[in-house]
Amino acid sequence: MKTLKVLTIVAITGLIGATAVHAGPPCKANDKMCEKRKDKRADMKEIFQQLDLTTEQQSAMKENRKEMRSLMKEKRAQKQPKRGMADMSKFVSANGFDKEAFIAEATQKEESKIEMRAARFEKTMNILTPEQRVKFVTLLQEKQK
Repeated sequence: MKTLKVLTIVAITGLIGATAVHAGPPCKANDKMCEKRKDKRADMKEIFQQLDLTTEQQSAMKENRKEMRSLMKEKRAQKQPKRGMADMSKFVSANGFDKEAFIAEATQKEESKIEMRAARFEKTMNILTPEQRVKFVTLLQEKQK
C-alpha cells in the first residue's frame, strides 16, 4: 500500500512538472537575450504606434513584414538540411580544421543577415513621411537613454 502511494505521488508530480514546463513562456528561464529581443520589439512597436501612421502606411508596413517573413522562410528552407555537424565536414579533413574558411563562411552568412535587416529597415523608413522620421528618431533616442 505504501509503495502504491509513493508511485502515485511520483506520477502526479511528473505530470504536474511536465505540464508546468509547457505552460511557461517560450523563452528559457534565464535566457536574457530572448528577453532583450522581446523588450526591443515591444519598444519598436510602441514607437511606431506613436507615429500616427495612415492606413496606407500600416498596410505597407504589414506588406514589408510579410516579404521579410517569406524571405526568411525561403532562406531557412535552403539551409535546413545543412544544419549541425553536416555543414562542418567541409572544414575538417585529415590535415585538420580550416579555420579561415570557416570564419569566411560564417562572416558571409552574418553579412547576408545584416543586409536583409538593413534593406527591410530602409523600406520601413521610406514608408514614413519626413515629419514621422524626425519623430521616430526622437522617440528612438528617448528609448535608448
